[in-house]
Amino acid sequence: MHLRPFEDQDVEAVEPLLDRCFGPGRHLRTAARLRAGRRRLRGLSFTAEEAGCVLGAVQCWPLLWVPETGPARRLVLLGPLAVEPALRGRGIGVQLMTAVAEALDARALPAMLIGDQPYYGRWGFSPAATGQWRLPGPVEPDRLLLRARREQTWNRPACVPAHARRLEPALPPA
Repeated sequence: MHLRPFEDQDVEAVEPLLDRCFGPGRHLRTAARLRAGRRRLRGLSFTAEEAGCVLGAVQCWPLLWVPETGPARRLVLLGPLAVEPALRGRGIGVQLMTAVAEALDARALPAMLIGDQPYYGRWGFSPAATGQWRLPGPVEPDRLLLRARREQTWNRPACVPAHARRLEPALPPA
């Protein structure tokens, strides 16, 4: 198995994988609302494959974090992370997450995701700063996780809007 950058042609194999992993209701989730209409970030999205078969993938998307006071900031939405269900437990997800964490670190980018802190905590994700954030849909507070160098600067009332494409600052190139 090897990891490589996510390519546009991977969508054809990854969409059915996401359906198998998350079910048909995945398009109604808050994270899907945040991804809608956005372009995947190159250099921050990866595919795991073997012999031309996609075994897993992780994708990242640009967001805007808008505090009640102060300037808006760029933020990366990490996810979905998906591994072929029959192959879970073999470290594929860990390898994908490690690759994306290293890519985020290389660009000094903050990232959020909606997920389980016991799993994602090993890469520095925590719900400590996100308790006052509003998203375009329901999220369990302990599942809204942030990974940032100066986490305390994100700990205040803010909104992460679903449709702020015009306002999103450019993220550094891959």
